[in-house]
Amino acid sequence: MDNLEKILPSEITNLAVRSGNELVMSLDAAKGAVRIASQHLIAVLGIEVFRILDSGLGVETYSGYGFDFDGDWQKYVGLTNDAALHFIAENSLGEGYGYILTSTDADKTLVGYSNGW
Repeated sequence: MDNLEKILPSEITNLAVRSGNELVMSLDAAKGAVRIASQHLIAVLGIEVFRILDSGLGVETYSGYGFDFDGDWQKYVGLTNDAALHFIAENSLGEGYGYILTSTDADKTLVGYSNGW
């Protein structure tokens, strides 16, 4: 469980479907999760959209945005999460589809950044 999942309200997590360690959320839940992530300075690095099938999940599309981290975490969160909301708006597929968010927080990212990656 990542830090985003830990802070999501039960209104989102209880309605999500679990696929391995991931939460597959509805369109509205995904938008809400990005907004909550922004409030808590968690960066949404990418989104995958799946068609929910009787046999499992079928990949529909995924985001392709990316930004270089320049040391300003708040700016980075703003860029990534604005791009996430834009991606969701452009890929609002509604019922029968699910969204998985990949996220990170400052603790994970700043350690890597300070180690020179």
